[in-house]
Amino acid sequence: MIELPDVERMIESIAGYTTGKTISTILIDDADIVEIPPEIATEYLEDHAVDSVERHGRYVVLKFRSEYSMMFDMGDNGQLRLESQTAPATERTKIRLQFAAGRELRFSSEGSEGVVTAVKEGEFSDTGALESLGVDPLSEELTPEKFSSLASKNARLTLKGFLLNQKAIAGIGNDYADEICFQAGVRPDQKVAQLLPEQLQQLHRYLRRVLRRATLHWSAAHSDPGWLINSREKGNACPRCSHALKSLRVTGRKTVICPRCQRAA
Repeated sequence: MIELPDVERMIESIAGYTTGKTISTILIDDADIVEIPPEIATEYLEDHAVDSVERHGRYVVLKFRSEYSMMFDMGDNGQLRLESQTAPATERTKIRLQFAAGRELRFSSEGSEGVVTAVKEGEFSDTGALESLGVDPLSEELTPEKFSSLASKNARLTLKGFLLNQKAIAGIGNDYADEICFQAGVRPDQKVAQLLPEQLQQLHRYLRRVLRRATLHWSAAHSDPGWLINSREKGNACPRCSHALKSLRVTGRKTVICPRCQRAA
């Protein structure tokens, strides 16, 4: 599942080349996924430069130097990468944005995952997509007080359900939700209403710490022997206490915990 650190890494890999360059041709390979009318692509996207590449939760937005932006809902497995125009499209390819120099920005995903739309400047709220997203977990807006307030509004959910609620906090997916709970020493299957104030403070601290490290130092985080994310396979032991890990279903998702290190309130 695509999560905030994955999207940040994608943006980092494409923004330097893409920003300021003009899209010469747009090739739509899957019209079911790419919901861009041909007349919009021709008039407002082709022959216009990309002004910036931005992230909103797990969405990527290419802002053009025109009246429109292109928005990518990454779904669970979407990928944005630069390719040579000579590389053949695959069954995963949904859209190709070609540059004059022979490279192209390609969005691909498995099956029906992801959506690509064109949005008129100032009308993002009309799509309902970005308007409904919660606070970005790495923004200064997510203070301990804000986090506690959001927890209170989601008191009936499990902790994991709260962390995965994109309308509350945008960008956290399954694996990092488990990591945050593990690092904070809290069970993800207990109700938010049961959490103690000190547990909420701990969760806020580790939420930002885990996501920031995974964003800035992805390779180091994903080779850290103290991280649960590197021990999720069946039969592995807790990276902290060596107790057997337990796998359960929470909000319909595979959830990995250490029964010894993670305690309920």
